[in-house]
Amino acid sequence: MEAQKFEVPDVGALLRDLVKQVPRGRVTTYKALAEALGDPAAVRFVASWLASHGEDLPLHRVVHASGAMGKGEFVEPEELAERLRREGVKVEGLRVTPLIRYFFAEFETERPLARLRREQEEVACRVRLQPLPKDADRVAGLDAAYLDSEGIGICVVCDRGGEPIDYVEVRHRITFPYIPTYLSYRELPLFLTAIEEAEKKGLSADVILVDGNGILHPRRVGIATHLGVLLERPTVGVAKKLLCGEVNTEGMAIGEWRPVVLEGETVGAAMRTGRNRTIFISPGHLADVRSAVDLVASLLRENVLPEPLRWAHELATESRTRP
Repeated sequence: MEAQKFEVPDVGALLRDLVKQVPRGRVTTYKALAEALGDPAAVRFVASWLASHGEDLPLHRVVHASGAMGKGEFVEPEELAERLRREGVKVEGLRVTPLIRYFFAEFETERPLARLRREQEEVACRVRLQPLPKDADRVAGLDAAYLDSEGIGICVVCDRGGEPIDYVEVRHRITFPYIPTYLSYRELPLFLTAIEEAEKKGLSADVILVDGNGILHPRRVGIATHLGVLLERPTVGVAKKLLCGEVNTEGMAIGEWRPVVLEGETVGAAMRTGRNRTIFISPGHLADVRSAVDLVASLLRENVLPEPLRWAHELATESRTRP
């Protein structure tokens, strides 16, 4: 699937439009804005994004669920409260009271995150879990880095022993922000382009390792899964942090792994690697937990990450320091 066919909404622009819809003399909440975007769980993203991107927006009309003034890098809470008072809103102790009198949630919205969730659920239905091919000769590693609004995608192709053969680097503007469980829509355009460019150079791979999750995801469709289904290729996710699920990592020895369980299903594995760090491995597509763990273990050296991802991570990090 070509990168340009992967549609990504401009969530930042949509959020700006929602804030502008709040009328003078009314207030909304971060949670109401998240719900208008289509996912109440995105409330922390909404608060963080507005705090750093809302300089020209009427942020005084966005408050916490308690009615308390919001926060921003541009205006102090006292000034936000004063702006509301000038619009006829009653504010006591930096809190709108009663909130229900002034509350606004009648947004005109397409709920873009709800659409993306439905798309993720459709992708999840197409996942096939099966052992990775035993004769895989080449393994790719994908990682991304960011420089302002520019995304940098790295694809490194290694031989079965983890030695790098070659790599490609791609760059383009990123419009989708980081929102937990929606990483695909931020990084997949980069990764699809990187793989396309790698294959133009003859750098095809039998298995793709992705910096992110596979089915170890609330909807069983992390970025490795999404990529694998789009390309119909074997993929494995390797994450540095646990997104969801349960696992006891206490007392793990280097090289040891334990299953990660989500809603009664084993969806991945926690593995202790070099420098006494823990990574979280999960099948993406055309893979299963055991074969994914075995592949990653075979590509580990003294470092935290398996070799293809180590190289990709180092190249992505280095790329941020040069134009």
